[in-house]
Amino acid sequence: MLKNTVRLSKIVGFNNSEQKRSFLTIVNQGFEAYRTTLGKNPIHLKPGLSLSLPVIHHVQKVDMREAGMGVDKISAFTKDNVPVQLSAVLFYQVKNAYKACFDVTDYRSSIYSVGTSSLRSIVGQFEYDQIIGDRNKLNKEWLSVVGNSIEHWGVQTTKAEIQSFGPLDASVARTLEKQMDAERDRRQQELNTRAKINISEGEKQSMILHSEGNLIAAKNLADANLLTMQKQAEGQKYLIEQETLALTKQLETISQQLNNDYPLTVRYLLARRRFDELQAIANGKNNSTYFINNQTEGIDSLKIFADIQKQNPEN
Repeated sequence: MLKNTVRLSKIVGFNNSEQKRSFLTIVNQGFEAYRTTLGKNPIHLKPGLSLSLPVIHHVQKVDMREAGMGVDKISAFTKDNVPVQLSAVLFYQVKNAYKACFDVTDYRSSIYSVGTSSLRSIVGQFEYDQIIGDRNKLNKEWLSVVGNSIEHWGVQTTKAEIQSFGPLDASVARTLEKQMDAERDRRQQELNTRAKINISEGEKQSMILHSEGNLIAAKNLADANLLTMQKQAEGQKYLIEQETLALTKQLETISQQLNNDYPLTVRYLLARRRFDELQAIANGKNNSTYFINNQTEGIDSLKIFADIQKQNPEN
């Protein structure tokens, strides 16, 4: 306890020795002071030279500038029961000199006590990995807790910073290192597993897309073949219709010339078709010989065709 008191005195520049008595007191720039008469009736003293009578007057000076208070090598336990040692610094500034003088015995030592105890308590709310990964949360929490605790003393916290943080001894450090190695291995295996899953999923999607592409291609090919067949059928239908229309007109024309003798007209057309075929055979390049039976209906048809041609030479 004595060592902590000596360290705190060195940190904050606090001296428990009695103030030297004189008839005059000097308040430096950046300070504020209050003078009491026989322990009461405080009077605010501005920077400069003021009267101070020994025994009757007592002057308390307050540094209004921002100051820092160090908390060195305190031990604590994290939420997961890891013993740690840490050092930190807390910055504060007196906003109300009257409260700092008369609402608390020694605001500097009180800030140190509140900062130390609250830091141990806050460390116990975080796991070791959380503090290692992000100290800002611990800094903000510590700043908020200390600020709310000392606000009614007329003091405001401005900044809090964890300077060093680590395990309490070497055995704890080795244990934590093994845990970190195991955690890294676990994360690496998890990443490898996810990578394999992603690769398998990609191959699966590729096969699905390939099969869907083949299905669409086959469907398009079938639709194209069906459309081609439909167009060909429509073309053949149109050709037959045109041939039928031409043949009908031809029948009507020939029938009119043959006095509407339809049987004779049909025989004439058949004879003309056979004549065209024989003419094509005669004009062919091969040297084949064809024999035609004079008793067949084809010869009679040719005779009819010849007789009609003689009667109507313009056809």
